[in-house]
Amino acid sequence: MTASPEKCFEALLLEMASLFEGDGCEAGGETADVLRRAAGKVIAVPATPYKYDHFVVSALKNANHPCAAAARGCQKFLQWDATGGFLDEQVPTDVSDAFTSNSLMGPGCLVEHSTLRAGLFVQRPNTYYPLHNHEAVETYVMIEGVGYWTQGDKTTRHGVGGVIHHPSEMLHAFKTLEHPLVALWRWSGNTDPDTYRLYPELDLE
Repeated sequence: MTASPEKCFEALLLEMASLFEGDGCEAGGETADVLRRAAGKVIAVPATPYKYDHFVVSALKNANHPCAAAARGCQKFLQWDATGGFLDEQVPTDVSDAFTSNSLMGPGCLVEHSTLRAGLFVQRPNTYYPLHNHEAVETYVMIEGVGYWTQGDKTTRHGVGGVIHHPSEMLHAFKTLEHPLVALWRWSGNTDPDTYRLYPELDLE
């Protein structure tokens, strides 16, 4: 029997909690506690259609990871946006067209939190997100696909289960080849979007 979207949304929050709890970052435990308390209590609302919803559906179509499967099952409740809805002024359209993300935790989000932000991120195949940084400490946990992360002068391939940490102010960039990537993301520390900076002039792409 297929689980309802509401049950899948609850499962998504619980799966996110488990992954963040084990991500090795100081903020992981607090993130997990907040998500677990929210599971089964937060009332999800139907999302407004977004132009890249079909990319998300395609990226999650054959995903086997429990967190990705839960996201697929509650897609109707996941509000995708260019930059998760809080970096629109910092990220130009020619960059944000490579990806889409959502914000499930943060100020004004379904899971309200004043100092932590978290959600899901999908990057399209054969795209590049240029070098950027921010004061927030950032963590990604891969749940589907393959991504190539540049941190400083080093680039590393990450598949499902990969955990990527970006310390405050570290320059980083993401690249995909034939596969999209789907990941959880979290900001902790100073999560003010005004600290975000993009540096396309430094890229070697």
